[in-house]
Amino acid sequence: MTEGGICAQGVGKQFRRYDPHRPRSLRRLLTQAPRLPRRADKFWALQDIDLTVAPGEMVGVVGRNGSGKSTLLRLVGGVLRPDAGALEISGRIGGLLDLNVGMHEELSGRDNALIGSVIAGLTRREAERRLPQIIEFSQLGEHIDAPVRTYSSGMKLRLGFATAIHAEPDVLLIDEVLSVGDMAFQARCYERIRKLRERGMAILLVTHDMSQVEKLCDRAVWLDRGTMVAEGEPEAVTLEYTAKMHARTMDSTPTNVPTRRLPGGIELKAGENRFGSQEYTIDRLRLTDRDEVEQVQVRVGDPLLLHIEMSADSSEVPIVGVSLTLADDPDATAVLDLNTQVDEVAPPNNGERGKLRLEIDRLDLPPGDYLLSIGLYAPNWEYAYDFHWRSYLLTISGQHQVAGVLNPPRRWVFG
Repeated sequence: MTEGGICAQGVGKQFRRYDPHRPRSLRRLLTQAPRLPRRADKFWALQDIDLTVAPGEMVGVVGRNGSGKSTLLRLVGGVLRPDAGALEISGRIGGLLDLNVGMHEELSGRDNALIGSVIAGLTRREAERRLPQIIEFSQLGEHIDAPVRTYSSGMKLRLGFATAIHAEPDVLLIDEVLSVGDMAFQARCYERIRKLRERGMAILLVTHDMSQVEKLCDRAVWLDRGTMVAEGEPEAVTLEYTAKMHARTMDSTPTNVPTRRLPGGIELKAGENRFGSQEYTIDRLRLTDRDEVEQVQVRVGDPLLLHIEMSADSSEVPIVGVSLTLADDPDATAVLDLNTQVDEVAPPNNGERGKLRLEIDRLDLPPGDYLLSIGLYAPNWEYAYDFHWRSYLLTISGQHQVAGVLNPPRRWVFG
């Protein structure tokens, strides 16, 4: 592998805005009344971007939806050309921009790995020689010969990441996909990224996961409306970005939301432990055992079901997040943090969108008193619709039987 890098100076990208009055079919074009052509309305998706990624360096890019993150990746990847400034890339580029792009659904994982390796710049012979390493790293086992259409998103991540890194590009572009998959495989990805950086690979990571930026990156960049708002140490940039998002949630929280007493005795008060715009609301949360008997106390290793009732229309279902913290922890560090986006929960088409059940098969946590938080969030976590912070008490009794990070088997079931 040769050393690669990225150098952008004053880079900008312009797009045309969609014209809602343009004809959408040949018939409409021929039958609609003629009208004077409108001047094309253009906007800058990116403007005045100065960014370098040195060999062996990893830079994280954060920002809300529409800020220009993916446009930047596609410029670096050569999918788009800049309309302003200069962009120089040294070395061969590899990318994980979308799990579904570049994979042939009807072909097997083995065939996709070979094709992906050749597209990435390897010869057929090199691709075949590296195939056993790709299969081993992906941990797909016998599934490697099954059609990719049968794969889960986590399996596609394993195949795509394994193929990309074994093609050994000089510059690696990653867009969100490391948030998919189980924690054990993510740890393997992080370790391989560390080794590739030691060998001189430059990496540009786009993600909404602030912990990934803080854990993996040397620097971070915050984009907002196509411009760079901040650049610097990962923790400083992510803290500033997160504070801005929290401020947006606080600013959108109405003051006239009635106080509500919850079953555990905690009062839910707007601005104190309830935040969000209230565009969608959490109407009720019940904690039960598997027989749906309500519980506020469970034993170590017992199952726990969360029955969530929320307002949600037929066109959109918010991201639903659930976290658990020790009641006496002053830092409120989450010991369990789950959400429907990471678990790739898709709402059904039968109209049952206002009810959601989270089934945790085993709650392997030390005994003690815990406080549960639950929230409904806008796409890409831009702000909260309704967030109940540490508002539901749960007691866990018995003996602690496990150690390590909790990631229990679970299901989200609508209806």
